[in-house]
Parts: sequence; C-alpha cells; structure tokens
Amino acid sequence: MDSLSQIVLGAAVGEAVLGKKIGNRAMIWGAIAGTIPDLDVIANYFMSPINALTFHRGISHSLLINFILAFILGYAVFRLYQFSWHRWFGFAVWSLLGITSAGLLFFKNSISLPGVLGFIMVIGVWNFLIYKRYFRVGYETPIVNLRSWIWLFILALITHPILDCFTTYGTQILLPFSDKRVAFNNISVVDPLYTLPFLFCLLTAASLNRTNPSRRFWNNAGIVISTFYIVFTIFNKSRVNTIFENTLVIEEIQYDRYLTTPTILNNMLWFGIAESKDNYTYGFYSFFDEEKKFKLHTRLKSYKSLEGSIGNDKTISRLRWFSDGFFDMVVLNDTLYEYSDLRFGNLPVDSTQTDNAVFKFKLYRHDDGQFELLKNRQKPDNMDVGAAFKQLWDRILGRTKN
Repeated sequence: MDSLSQIVLGAAVGEAVLGKKIGNRAMIWGAIAGTIPDLDVIANYFMSPINALTFHRGISHSLLINFILAFILGYAVFRLYQFSWHRWFGFAVWSLLGITSAGLLFFKNSISLPGVLGFIMVIGVWNFLIYKRYFRVGYETPIVNLRSWIWLFILALITHPILDCFTTYGTQILLPFSDKRVAFNNISVVDPLYTLPFLFCLLTAASLNRTNPSRRFWNNAGIVISTFYIVFTIFNKSRVNTIFENTLVIEEIQYDRYLTTPTILNNMLWFGIAESKDNYTYGFYSFFDEEKKFKLHTRLKSYKSLEGSIGNDKTISRLRWFSDGFFDMVVLNDTLYEYSDLRFGNLPVDSTQTDNAVFKFKLYRHDDGQFELLKNRQKPDNMDVGAAFKQLWDRILGRTKN
C-alpha cells in the first residue's frame, strides 16, 4: 500500500511491542522498519525502467529476507544504545534527514536567495529542536534487551509485505523460493478509510505519556479498526465476485478466468475483467448502483495480431508476468508501441474508453526487433485529473452508469 499506511502500521506495531518501555521511540523505530521494504524504489535511479518495475515489491518484500534483516537491525539498534555517542548519532541522522527534506523543498526547481534564506531558517529551527530533544536534562537511554528489539523489527518488517499482498499490484513475498506475485485484490493501494482512522488513533496514542493506560488503548484501537477494515474489504471482494459471475452468466459471456479489484481511494466501486481467447469483457460496479450487476463492455485483444513479433521478447515477457497476463498492446507508429496493464481498470472510470488504462507503458522497438521500456509508467493521455476524480466520485455514488 502507500507509504503513509506502511509507516502508520510499522509505528503501531513498534508501539505494541515496546511502547510501554521506551515511549515514542518505539513508534519511530517501527515506522523506520515499516518503510525499509519500499526503499527498493531507489532502484529507479540505477536500473533500466523494466528492471526497476519488476524489482519493486521483489526481494525487499520477501518474508525470509525481512526475517533475517530483523535480526541484523535488532542487534544493530541494541548495540547502538550501548554506546555513549548514540545521542550524537541520532542527532546527526535526524539533522541529515531535515537537510535533505528542506533541500528538496526549497531547491526543487532552482536556487535563489529567498530559497537559501528559507532553507537556513528551517534547518536552524529543526536542528535546535533535535539537539534539545537529545541533550535535554532528564534524557533516558532506552534499556531494552536484544530479544525485544529483534521482535519489534520482525513484526514491523513482516507486516509490510503482508499488507501489500491485499492489493492488486502483486508482492513477491515467497522469494527466493518462488517469483509468484501474490495479490488478493481486495483493497486499493491508497484507501483513506484504512489509513486515516489508523493515523488518528496512532497520533492520539503518541500524545500520551508512555505509562498512561489510554496510550495502549488508542494504539490497539488503531490496529483493531484497520484489521477489521481489511476483513470488511475481503467480504466486499466475495460479494463482488458473486455479482460479477452472475453478470457474466446473465450476459452469456464465455470466459477462461476473471479478476475483480477495487478502484483507487475506495472499496465501494469495483472493476471486473474476464478473459477469453480473443477478447476481454470488463466493466464497473458500485454498491450504490440500483441494479446488482456490472455494465459490461468488450475489448478485442489487439496484441493478437502482434504475437509473431512479441512472443519471445524478454521485455514483453516480463511485462506479461508483471500484469499477470491481463494486458493489451497496440501499435502507435513504426517503432513505438503502447502496453496497457488492464488489472487496474480505467481512469477516468469510463468503460467505453478502452485506451485509458491506469497503468500504461511506452515501448520502443529497435531495428533488431527487441523492445525497450521507455517509461516506468504514464498517466492516461490528456487526462484532466480534477475532472477524472470528480467522475470517479460520481461513479462511486452510482450517479453514472458506464
């Protein structure tokens, strides 16, 4: 899921394990651990687009690798707090984080005098607050045994890829034993109803003293509410599958397999796609629709005419693996092609617009016939983002029927 959700989950897990002993430090370490698997996005700067695309949610999300990493990080943090200079280390890390963040904020486009002055002011205040935090009177060094630190990192790291498995993107949680991308398709990668109540409970807990019994209550409430929401989305998924299957039967659609997945930012509007030999049948359904059925449309498999030229290409093979075979591909000109991952539906959510797939990729075909991925991902052509999300909202509420 999105980074904020993973940070909140990691922080809540850290609090559940060590909050009573070390207070907000437990949340911070949990949040850091919850972020670590997604640091694989750094590969975007060092790998080709196709390698970076398939590397994300790969080995960094492996249960085995994260289990091993938890022991390493647990031991490292345990040893860190045994050194007298750990406060200077903490100050340096947070100072560097502040400098980096402020630099990206003030110097994103260009360097100017107002930007430099703003940067200096923000960094000055930030470093003062961090220094005051680490070197205040009454500072207590965390006294936690090695086993507890390892347990914190195990839970905070492992819950990250498990949560990702509930989305549609796919997570290689079984590496190195299998490269299967596990995807349960029951929750959007960004769902405010999962994240915001969880965040509210976490911040409320963080505002309380570590010895206050209400702190544990609020943290546990966030974990319980978010978990129940996941269960709710699984229940929704089951209902949607039944409705989609019934719709296919009513419309006398023959198919080999199908997939249903929620649209972005919600769990009320769902996209369904069924595959047959020569085409895809797809559509949207909202729980607010008057009629319990999908409004179906058909899309011919355009890539069928290209099978002879793309069948053995490595780039195409990896994209097909990434999209679990739910894809299409069209020719734009002699050398440029467009690949659409069809699992995520369209944005805007208009079933009649077959070329507005949420995930689209541009491919360049070289003289030797090999394909190269030019962009990791692109938004639908000429999309008005504001209008697209208004249309999404209207479709969620059942105001439109396409």
